[in-house]
Amino acid sequence: MPILNARIPTERAGRYLAQFCKHAAAMGGGGHTARLHPHGPAARREVQVTAEWSDTSGTVTFTPWGECTLTAEADVLTVRIDAPDEEGLDRIRDVVTRDFERFSRREPLVVTWQRQEPPDASVSGATPATPRRRISRPRLQTVLLASALLLVIGLHVGLAGTVVAESRWTAAAADVVIVLVVVKIALIMASADRLSTRRAAPRS
Repeated sequence: MPILNARIPTERAGRYLAQFCKHAAAMGGGGHTARLHPHGPAARREVQVTAEWSDTSGTVTFTPWGECTLTAEADVLTVRIDAPDEEGLDRIRDVVTRDFERFSRREPLVVTWQRQEPPDASVSGATPATPRRRISRPRLQTVLLASALLLVIGLHVGLAGTVVAESRWTAAAADVVIVLVVVKIALIMASADRLSTRRAAPRS
């Protein structure tokens, strides 16, 4: 269902609201038809107009075109058009724009229409797929390097535990295993630093 909105700056919002609604009620009483505003094939469609209003709000129904809702504030008149299709939307917009231009000949009103998407426009029956975040190559290399580091540490810690558990091994042998773990960690960290340096170096 298409929707149009207009915010019309005016210090006489209540007056124009009542004037438009009274005019619409008079149209409804006289069997107003589209022939009074001929534009295209829709000119042959008959429309029934009814209006209800108060000092600050009003509703004009153009059957079967749609509905026009007006709200008067201190310095602005808000107009909203709801229609079942684009044809009805255009017809009501033409009537509203023409009437307000005629009502304000001495102090012309500026009527600027803006389209509003209906609340259910984004509901299509299926949840849109969430885009997957791609992992950058440098980050992937860092993750793989960290995984390898953890694997090496786990293997050597397990080996060190076995060495300590075996009574025939000396404390010196356990120290050798620990040193090997430290050396491999240092080699892995050095390799990571070289990769980082290559990535950071400017290309000639």
